[in-house]
Amino acid sequence: MQDWVRQLESRSPAWFVSGALLTAVAVVFCGGGLGGSPPVGGQTEPLRLTLSAPQICETTPSMKVVGGRIDAHGRSEIYTIGWRLPGEVEVAWAVNGGSGPYTLTIDSEMRDGLGAFEGAKGTGWVSCALTHGEAFFQDPDGYVVTNVADAPRYFHEEPEVDSGLKKIAATVTDAMGATAEASVDVYVILELGGAGDRLGAGKTYRVFDQLVTVPEEINLEINGIELAIGGASSFSLNVVGSSAQIALDLDFPGEVNRYVSDAPHVGSAGQKIDLHAKFDELVASHGQPPTSLSSRR
Repeated sequence: MQDWVRQLESRSPAWFVSGALLTAVAVVFCGGGLGGSPPVGGQTEPLRLTLSAPQICETTPSMKVVGGRIDAHGRSEIYTIGWRLPGEVEVAWAVNGGSGPYTLTIDSEMRDGLGAFEGAKGTGWVSCALTHGEAFFQDPDGYVVTNVADAPRYFHEEPEVDSGLKKIAATVTDAMGATAEASVDVYVILELGGAGDRLGAGKTYRVFDQLVTVPEEINLEINGIELAIGGASSFSLNVVGSSAQIALDLDFPGEVNRYVSDAPHVGSAGQKIDLHAKFDELVASHGQPPTSLSSRR
């Protein structure tokens, strides 16, 4: 499963987690709120939850998994089993205080493909989808399972997968009913490489293995890739709503060429946008990590 997460630096494909850990802690006093009196005598220590995760989670779009079956009339049909997301990020938790055993929920789930989130401390895997529905598990033959270790995780509905900040929230409940919460932000980087794929303003993507951040106020669309013989191979991006286009080198940071018409580009708010300046920002972002890991998407 670790092989589904990609390294942040632009290089040949290698799936794994990269980035410094972010940590969040939340405390809830048993029988009271934050700011209550500290425990004395035989009272239970306040319940605390700590959650940490890498800053970056890279993924490709979710995959629709289909199966075949025979209907009641003997006709064959194709049906959707669910959606599967390659990118996952490992989170770590630690519970202190309260009264065990503890019940833990992370990213609205009780377990991942390896098993339940259990114990006072441990690690588990969370989907890189910004939002997703209820998960379920299947064995390789497509039969739904409930407690088979290492069973692939699927989602009943198509997950929302895009670049941007994802808040991973966790809640722990102890044996006495006390709860504590914690959350940590992870920046999701979506890998794209198909003609017509859209890149949203202000978001960082990996395009043909190159890390780029789309300037604010414009959206981009992948036009295609050109493999030159004896020259620089490149991929091109179009500005949505304009004929403007820029080509970037596939192997080394840098611009191959650009086209911007003399007519001013008008944004969605009616403002005139200098596309040459936006392309300069795009080129400068080539190979750079997201500029803001603390702002919300």
